[in-house]
Amino acid sequence: MNRLVIPSLTVFLFVLCSIEHGVGGERQPLLAQAKKNPSNQGIIVAKVVGQPIYQKEITAAFRALPPRARRAGLQRHYNNLLENLVVSKMLTIYGRRLKLEDTQIVKSQLKRAEDMLVRDAYLGDLVRKQMTDEVLKKEYRALVKKNKGLDEVRSRHILVQTQKKAKKLIKLINTGQNFAELAKKNSVGRTARRGGDLGWFARGEMTKPVSDAAFKLKVGQVTKEPVKSDFGWHVIKLEEKRKRKIPPFDKVRKMIKARVGQRLSGEIVLELMRQTKVERFSFDGKQPIAAPRVKASTQKSNPKKQPK
Repeated sequence: MNRLVIPSLTVFLFVLCSIEHGVGGERQPLLAQAKKNPSNQGIIVAKVVGQPIYQKEITAAFRALPPRARRAGLQRHYNNLLENLVVSKMLTIYGRRLKLEDTQIVKSQLKRAEDMLVRDAYLGDLVRKQMTDEVLKKEYRALVKKNKGLDEVRSRHILVQTQKKAKKLIKLINTGQNFAELAKKNSVGRTARRGGDLGWFARGEMTKPVSDAAFKLKVGQVTKEPVKSDFGWHVIKLEEKRKRKIPPFDKVRKMIKARVGQRLSGEIVLELMRQTKVERFSFDGKQPIAAPRVKASTQKSNPKKQPK
């Protein structure tokens, strides 16, 4: 007797997303069309058993994609997004026919989702009230003061797991072989596909052994010996040196906003915790336990970049 194999929804949706579709005849980006025509928010783009899927659901799904995927534009993803929504609507319809929304498991999951939405809405509202233009500009001025005039370098590296292999690569580089190509073929780090490019960093912003080695080199030089770090063995090349450039406020506003939002969230939560009575108990619920110790300031220091 043949067994019926039902693929998981995740696998099925992944397959749908992998299908290549073209949306021909559209010169104007679809997302721009939706923005220019607010009435389009009521446009129906599909029906499943008579139940509509609206254009606004497509734009919401598109905005939920990772930034790199969104660069291709809504036209590129339109059919894939639509098929995902069709499948989701179809399964929801059939599930509701069985009254699954009334089951305890669905109700408990809805309660958790509702709690998360309320939590995020409350904290988000408090953060927005404190995140004024003056607060953002003050943060920007502090960053300018901290970074102005800093020396920074742009380096490449090849990360390998053994000192022996790193030494072999240094010999190949010294014979004239291209550093970036060797990085692409040999590096085990995530920067391999970029030829080992670590980008720009100031002293102390990269893992210490890599940072120290890079700042000792002259432009164009490669480390004579492998550099050991917690990640493995590095061969490092210095590409450029410069004084750090400070972008204008408008160029980094989004980054500043994220930074301030993170800090304000921590400060708000800490203050609320001071005002709120909380009782903590051991896993078996029998023994009271003390609250964890927290630092006076919740502002996070900049984590060092990892040379991967």
